[in-house]
Amino acid sequence: MELSHYFFKGHLQDGEKILFVAHRHFYILFRDSFKTFFFGIFLPAGVFVLFPKLILAIGVWWFIGILGMIYHFIDWYFDAWIITNQGVVDIERNGLFDKESKRVEYEMIDGMEYKVAGFLATVFNFGDIGIDTMGTTMSLLLKDASNPKKIEKIVIGLQEKHVTNKSFSNYNTLKEMLASMISHHAKKGGFKNSLKDKEKE
Repeated sequence: MELSHYFFKGHLQDGEKILFVAHRHFYILFRDSFKTFFFGIFLPAGVFVLFPKLILAIGVWWFIGILGMIYHFIDWYFDAWIITNQGVVDIERNGLFDKESKRVEYEMIDGMEYKVAGFLATVFNFGDIGIDTMGTTMSLLLKDASNPKKIEKIVIGLQEKHVTNKSFSNYNTLKEMLASMISHHAKKGGFKNSLKDKEKE
């Protein structure tokens, strides 16, 4: 989690802590990077075995392949939901220099839903998961999320805990305000004056 905090700390607010990071399933990384791995890593290795004198050209070929694999990993790793003690942050990355971030606080969550469709999705347990918000048209969607049912359970559990803690905090704040008002009123003789006014009547 410390590694996630280092990479995603720019999306956090003051006092916010990362509790869970939901990624797309690892199969998606394998699927999207397979061609790059085959043509950029595996194939030049075979060429090197047959033509070892072409080491310089193959080295350049390998380097490009490695850069391609790094690109796929970054694209996969940073397309995620950051689940914190305050809400959910949806990060979408399209390439190295194009990213988008959306945030939903727990009190704004109106509902969640997920869908696991297809043979591979069922076998490897991944699917699309979404969050609807109250009063806005904005929604969060993480496609091909790993174990979407677990993600839903985590978010709903944290939402319930957050709302309960906030209600308790609001109750204590209101109680302290009322106690302060009563104490201030009593110091000014408010109760005695009120009794005197009633006796006069």
